[in-house]
Amino acid sequence: MIKITSNSKAEKPQDMEDIIEKDLEIAPDQLILNWRFKDVNKKLTYDIKKCIGCSLCKLVCPVDAIELGPISEIAQNIIDDSNPKLLIDHEKCCYCMLCAIVCPNDAFHENIEPEGQINLKEYPSIAKFFKIDMEKCIEDKNNEICNLCLSVRERNNIKEYYKISKECPTKCFTIDSPIDGEVIIKKNMLHKCDPQGCKACVNICPVESFYIPETAEDVMKYGKIACNEDECFYCGACVNSCPDDLIIVNRKTIQIEDPKVKGNYPWIQAWITSIKKILIETLIQGKEQFSIPIIEEKLKKAKKQIEELIPRLTDSERKQFEDLNTKIQEILKSPKIRYWIEGKKTDKIIKELKKKLKYSS
Repeated sequence: MIKITSNSKAEKPQDMEDIIEKDLEIAPDQLILNWRFKDVNKKLTYDIKKCIGCSLCKLVCPVDAIELGPISEIAQNIIDDSNPKLLIDHEKCCYCMLCAIVCPNDAFHENIEPEGQINLKEYPSIAKFFKIDMEKCIEDKNNEICNLCLSVRERNNIKEYYKISKECPTKCFTIDSPIDGEVIIKKNMLHKCDPQGCKACVNICPVESFYIPETAEDVMKYGKIACNEDECFYCGACVNSCPDDLIIVNRKTIQIEDPKVKGNYPWIQAWITSIKKILIETLIQGKEQFSIPIIEEKLKKAKKQIEELIPRLTDSERKQFEDLNTKIQEILKSPKIRYWIEGKKTDKIIKELKKKLKYSS
């Protein structure tokens, strides 16, 4: 196990100095972040194997302490899944535990000592990713799937929920995402997609919503890759996995649960605001954008203005001009005129042109 330690000064009274101690432990399949101040200890454990690479935690992090790791390479099996899909800056981390609240697969675990010092039940949270028809539920203690269901209801664990939804003996358990949205595949860019060699979106999706169309009819309808949105819960792991940026997950709404412990706590609205960052793309849509005209647009506008200033000839004026030009060309072919041109006798040339054109008109 590797341990990285750092200290930072907290706000302090005049007569003493208080130190916040932070350290990061790197264990097999886990990153463990520790925070200590006075008599309070906070531990945040990131489970590398459970992480599905959705980056919802990155979106809600109030101090920008989470960055995406090599998700695409892991999804393509270029590197193995012992590598973390996320990189966490333990110096930046404020140990608010929002990542643990929004994670759909229980990849983050919080531990706060002494118990009761901080109660996360006083905070809003994201709603559950499942629903159960309790009239059908039998909770058979002798059934493996029933026992699994009973053990994972408290904390969101989408991979286990998907397994339960497929094998539930009474079909009472279904995935029900608190996030609503749509998946958009950029069909005009699907020439880049290599579903046989890549399969990143297929491999990473924890509910197997992505698939490769097999029938000719489906290929004509969907293209090289498709998403079954009946299974999708709009986590966005597919977006992070695609090496060619061919997928968009447009999240439109999210269900946020009120704190389980009621009270007029000042942090409630701040947490709701942070959780709503999951919808950041939707929130900025429709906002007025500043337009910066490019130089080509300026040139086109200037050219159009110049063209409008130049007077247009009528058909009769154009004919008259062409006739005049023909006469001048014939006059200039004269040996006498050519002799004057070589001698630069401009006055004689002009006088001759006026005389000839006068008689011809």
